[in-house]
Amino acid sequence: MPAVWLPYGSTSISIKIDHEDLAWVFPTRLNIGFPNYQELNNVLKTSSREGRLLLIDPTLPVQVKVFLRKNISENLMELVCFDMFNKDPNENLSFKSACLLSRPHLDPLIEFRGLGENLLPFYPTLWRDFKANLLDTSKSEGVLSLKNYLNDLEKQVDLKLIMLAPWAGDSGILSANNLVEAYEILNNFKREFSTAGLNPFVELLLISAGGGPFDESLSRALSIFPNCLRDCECDRILLIAEGTKGLGLDPELFLKNISEMPLILQYIALCKSLLKDKAVHFVSATPEPLLKMMIDCKAYETLLDAYKASRLFLPKGSKTGIVTHAPFASIRLKKGFKMGGET
Repeated sequence: MPAVWLPYGSTSISIKIDHEDLAWVFPTRLNIGFPNYQELNNVLKTSSREGRLLLIDPTLPVQVKVFLRKNISENLMELVCFDMFNKDPNENLSFKSACLLSRPHLDPLIEFRGLGENLLPFYPTLWRDFKANLLDTSKSEGVLSLKNYLNDLEKQVDLKLIMLAPWAGDSGILSANNLVEAYEILNNFKREFSTAGLNPFVELLLISAGGGPFDESLSRALSIFPNCLRDCECDRILLIAEGTKGLGLDPELFLKNISEMPLILQYIALCKSLLKDKAVHFVSATPEPLLKMMIDCKAYETLLDAYKASRLFLPKGSKTGIVTHAPFASIRLKKGFKMGGET
């Protein structure tokens, strides 16, 4: 009986599943250990000699942020996720060149995050166009191409990227000279994110938000889960996200006019629509009343309890698919489809 380990906040939790019940675990090629700090430090020194401001993306693990603050005390700026802005910033950016350190990952509405999209709010014309198109995209459940906005952003700031990429070999560090180059690098790795070749027929789908920082709040986790829920027709879903910061938003925002809300509420609405009419079980430290209000599900303290509840009344041999890191996985599941063709 294999044990599968899943990230949960800053730690991990495990579940043992019978061989005959486990369909697959995805992704399997992630290097989730800490980055090579010596190599990272060498890359950052090169950028520092060029006089570039170092931008810290919120996608970075906490340990990396701590390392940066200890080793780089000046010329450092931490960004805020673009979807947390509920109004235009009151200031413009004063720098003309910078180096962005991020951990890029899939985004259900704009393809990728960690490529400089957090700078868009500081350029009013770009930001207004981006927000309007993102709202239209979320309503149609489509995907907005980020590449065009990165192209326009390049005209505003000279930005090099250092990307911590757990899906890209031993070092897990990739560099790009500009935003569009970084975008194309990720596009070339798209197959690493895809479930092509897996049997999509499962009765239960178990998804981890990927640990910190992706599961620090319920709102952040709900912006990640849709990567694995589009075209998912299995009836039972088990979600895992620590959520120690609760919702991560001021509850009063839900009572305000939609035009004043941060864009993250569009991600929450998308996730709720994809979970509609499904039996959802949730392993989280988030208070159960909040979970019930947001996605009408039951909270469990342990993964074993949640797994038993989610498989209740399923016959032995019913298949479970496991996504260990939702930020790095694109799942397409169709009910009634088995290897070799339609049933």
